[in-house]
Amino acid sequence: MRRQSLIAIALGALVLAAGTLPPTLAQNTPAPNAPAPEMTALTSQKDTTLARRLLMNSIGANNDIVHDILDGALPADDLELRGRLDSIAAMLYAMPSLYRAAPNPYTEEGEREDATHVSLASEAVWEYFEDFQLRSEEAFLKAREAAQAHPEDMLARVEELEMMCESCHESFRKPFEYFDFDRVQDFVK
Repeated sequence: MRRQSLIAIALGALVLAAGTLPPTLAQNTPAPNAPAPEMTALTSQKDTTLARRLLMNSIGANNDIVHDILDGALPADDLELRGRLDSIAAMLYAMPSLYRAAPNPYTEEGEREDATHVSLASEAVWEYFEDFQLRSEEAFLKAREAAQAHPEDMLARVEELEMMCESCHESFRKPFEYFDFDRVQDFVK
């Protein structure tokens, strides 16, 4: 009987305490000035666009170093190699979180106005966002798989990841010209 009394007293105290909470805590309603539920980030469209571009540049730079290590152009360092692949995985996981609900696909006008903050995303990202998220997750898993692979299997996993990235770029990124430093010999006379 004593146990039941203690439970009843504890429950009564909880109910009483809940009744004294401010309305936003007691009713689980959004606080004033809270972002709308459809908002996917607390940063501006401009800032999330720049973050996506920086993230993609970092993925590419890390991938170049991974490839240079695996190809023997840089000294083999297992810890660095796996760390860079883990970093790529983390960035791929984060990528879909940097898209706002409102589309901001690439335009030539946007490029002229502010090349640093112009989106390279095509309209397809917003039209097929679930597919985009799925591809990002699959690439994240492939990068993790590469980071955990035996050294002799790592290059094959990295090349599979690169094909996944290229396929996603073909589907969701606006085509653009860029300087390919791997082909620098084609430009030097």
